[in-house]
Amino acid sequence: MKSTDVSSTPVQSSSIEFEEKKDENRQNEAKKHQFPRWLIAIVVFGGSLTLWQIINPLLIPTTQTTQQTPPPKPVETVILSSGGGNRQVRLMGQVEAGAKATLSPQVAGTVETILVKEGDKVTPGMIVAVLDDADGKIALAEAQARLVQEQSNLERLEVGTRSEVIAQRKAELTAAQAREQEALDNLQRLIALQPDLIAQRQAELEAARSREKEADDNLQRIKGLSLEGALSERALVEAEARADETRNQRLRAEAALKAEETSTLQDIAQARTRLDNAKSDRLRATAILAEAQAGPTKEEMDAQRGVVKAAKAAVEQAKLRLERTKIRASVAGVVQARQADPGDYLAVNAPILTLVSDRSLDIFLEIPENLSGQITQGMQVNLLARALPDWNKLTQITAVVPAANSNSRRQLVRVSLSNPPEKLLPGMAIQADLIMPIIDDNTFTIPRDALTRRGNQWLLFTVDNNQAEQLEVELIEDLGENVIISHPQLKQGQSIVIKGGDGLKDDATVTIIKS
Repeated sequence: MKSTDVSSTPVQSSSIEFEEKKDENRQNEAKKHQFPRWLIAIVVFGGSLTLWQIINPLLIPTTQTTQQTPPPKPVETVILSSGGGNRQVRLMGQVEAGAKATLSPQVAGTVETILVKEGDKVTPGMIVAVLDDADGKIALAEAQARLVQEQSNLERLEVGTRSEVIAQRKAELTAAQAREQEALDNLQRLIALQPDLIAQRQAELEAARSREKEADDNLQRIKGLSLEGALSERALVEAEARADETRNQRLRAEAALKAEETSTLQDIAQARTRLDNAKSDRLRATAILAEAQAGPTKEEMDAQRGVVKAAKAAVEQAKLRLERTKIRASVAGVVQARQADPGDYLAVNAPILTLVSDRSLDIFLEIPENLSGQITQGMQVNLLARALPDWNKLTQITAVVPAANSNSRRQLVRVSLSNPPEKLLPGMAIQADLIMPIIDDNTFTIPRDALTRRGNQWLLFTVDNNQAEQLEVELIEDLGENVIISHPQLKQGQSIVIKGGDGLKDDATVTIIKS
């Protein structure tokens, strides 16, 4: 038993050593096929670093966002209330005279003198021009003489008819008949002479036409011969001169014929007028003689009294006509223009002077097309003029003109000024600030501080549940400390930011510190 135990012990030891050697050989063999451990460590460290660089950016923003979220911004608010105001619109216009008068004569005549010049002031009734009154004086003298005669006739009727009166009436009738016969003979003579005079002028015209035709034919013949070289240039010039001379003779003959026809007709017309007047005188003389022979009656006396009244009226009319040779100013004003000079012959109603009132002016302003139909009488305007830098006038629109300016195609309004400044003259340009009330359900008056300017935008922030909402509003009018804005989403009762809006963003959280 012991031997067995002793022998087995070395065997076991050898087996152990063998196994250890075997394991060592396997390890050595494995080492031959493995990377160095330091190289593996480097590879593992590099991969971990790369993975960290990929994951780290994804984790950092979350951490930073959480750390940098700003606190609610403190703001002051006010409750929005609807309201309007006034806005000013600059208008351009022109000054015109409020009253304008053109002075014209009521009788035809030659201007003798004009007593005023442009810029002179005149008063009502002032004589500003005088026409030649020679004809007026003659007419007045004739009317007065006729009145004296008719009054004498009336007196004779009232006294009664005497033999010497009847003899005088017969003599007057005989004279009137002689004048009538003379006028008739003269008319018949002119009528008889008219064909001969016209025929003479027509014969002269025909002769002139014949000479013109002969000269034209000769000119054409000489032109042909000159082109062929048969005649000299001088012959052609002489032929042309002859043709021009005969043409002028023909034109003079035509003018003479026309003048003769006109003159003859005028002479005949005047002769007929003289005959008609002579007939009237003869009939009047016949009636007067018959009246004298028959003796005056009540009716005849009344008729003669009517004639005397008519003669008196003729005298008054002649005096009025003479007085009208003096042109008087009808209104007070300033002479704007003179349309006539001494020596000019003026027909009735021909313009002499133009007067404009210096006490009232009309200002016509042009309305922009987008405001047409919105302007009413009584709206206020503040007038300004470059010519008067220290002057302005707050007044009202007098009337809206229902027509457009022919040049600008814009509607006009009129503003009337009484007692305007002296230096404001018709024709000057003028400006006006139209004060228009703003009345709209979508307009609100807010403090200027409530608006934020970003570029060309005007921004307003409303607050609801501590959340700011940004609105781009329309600035309607700047009133100084306040402004008028408009936006369809704004409603009465909303809270709007009036302080703290600078830098505020849409949907930002805010804290209301004062309301």
